[in-house]
Amino acid sequence: MTDLPMFFILGRPRSGTTLLRTLFDAHPNVATPVECAFIINMNQKYGKLKHWTKEDLLSFHEDVQKHIKFDTWNIDIEKLKTDLLSFEGETTFQTICKLVHYDYISLFPKEEIKWIGDKNPVYATYTPLLLELFPEAKFLHLVRDPRDNIISLKNVDFEGPFTALLAYRWQHSARKLYYIKKKHAAQFYTIRYEDLVREPQKYYREMCDFLSLPYYDHVFEFYKKQDEAMKKFNTDKIMKYHKSLFSPINTGKVNLWKTQLPDRDIRITEFVAGRWTKMYGYERKYKWPGFTAMLFSLPWLIYGSSLYIVRDI
Repeated sequence: MTDLPMFFILGRPRSGTTLLRTLFDAHPNVATPVECAFIINMNQKYGKLKHWTKEDLLSFHEDVQKHIKFDTWNIDIEKLKTDLLSFEGETTFQTICKLVHYDYISLFPKEEIKWIGDKNPVYATYTPLLLELFPEAKFLHLVRDPRDNIISLKNVDFEGPFTALLAYRWQHSARKLYYIKKKHAAQFYTIRYEDLVREPQKYYREMCDFLSLPYYDHVFEFYKKQDEAMKKFNTDKIMKYHKSLFSPINTGKVNLWKTQLPDRDIRITEFVAGRWTKMYGYERKYKWPGFTAMLFSLPWLIYGSSLYIVRDI
């Protein structure tokens, strides 16, 4: 288990990252739990530990359970405690994190586990730290048209209703990952959401090749696990945020912006996302969105960039 490689799924919220996680969770050789950013959050307290006492391990066991969404993991807490205590002595934070992922009990049948996967939208911002912790890790980067992404975000309560701020966060993620990928090209695979849902078998096969995994068609029957998922997870949250996971992959959410996004929001998004929209292969509706879009956007650009600066500090 300690030698298992890790991959991380990167992308903005509502970009199809949960769909991609589900496809790999359905793979018999991959352990890919529900998102929970405990690796990032617990690194400061435990990341430098090289020798773990019983007290350290018990403290970690308690702390990991406090993280948002960890309660959605299908995991035997007592077994996790026993497994953690078996690593008393010389070990690393990375090994302890892998163990937690390994103990996750999937809805899908498993054979020999060859990869551990992890997905969380915040990882797009913390990719340098993940590379520092797991220098051999691989990354699956999913991008979605920012205009459709904003529609989806506004339909839920993730990040607020402000178009310019949402567009800035998309641009920040797309730009940052673009430059990180240039430095670590062999470790990155970038796929657009639109391409994935149009030709899922083709691109999933490419991702399996990227991870040196066998390809299986049966992973695309993930939606047949609806009854089991309803028993194990919060039904209201599943139906609100991930209802599409109970249907076959389809293109029904592609280019919704053309009919559902107000023209002012299209202009603001294209102004803020700028050339990065085109860099990822999306055609802009307007060559110049106009001064009104610029004036509406500037306060949110200042606010958004300040938030990232403060967080980095």
